[in-house]
Amino acid sequence: MRRLFLVIILAVLIPAMVHAEGYVVVNYGIAGEIDEPSLGIEMGGIFLSYLHPAGGALSLGIGVSVGDTDEDPPSAFLPPSAATVYDTFRDYNDGNEQEVNMVFGAELSPSFFAVAGLGYASQNTTTIGFSGTQYYEVDTGKDINATWMVGMRYIIEGLNMGLGYHSRRGILASLGIAF
Repeated sequence: MRRLFLVIILAVLIPAMVHAEGYVVVNYGIAGEIDEPSLGIEMGGIFLSYLHPAGGALSLGIGVSVGDTDEDPPSAFLPPSAATVYDTFRDYNDGNEQEVNMVFGAELSPSFFAVAGLGYASQNTTTIGFSGTQYYEVDTGKDINATWMVGMRYIIEGLNMGLGYHSRRGILASLGIAF
């Protein structure tokens, strides 16, 4: 928790120290691979840069999101022995999928940015084995996925809005403030 607080403070203070503008956006994703809505928040800075071909701006942000993937596995017992024979197996998502990502952007025309991001998502899973009429918890694990996103943002007079596509979350809409 302390580390997250430090990252948030740095994301807010670094743009102020290098004469950049900061931004905070809320992301909403739907119709992706996880089949459920997701919410996220992203914080970052918009920096004027000589590296940009037209002398425009670049942006860098850090985000977190949570996808609602919790399934309802049946109540299961631990297997009575390692030699238990199962008729079938089924994997269930256990809890929400969490993601951490970095988002990079470049201004294509005044106030219009192309953005791309990379991230890491994890999800707890439970494998349930069926033997006759009994359910047994066979295994627990973690589903780990690399994620990516592409999109566009329009930032003008304190308003930051965007639209894009995320590899796990689907269509991604964002709305926030620039300060």
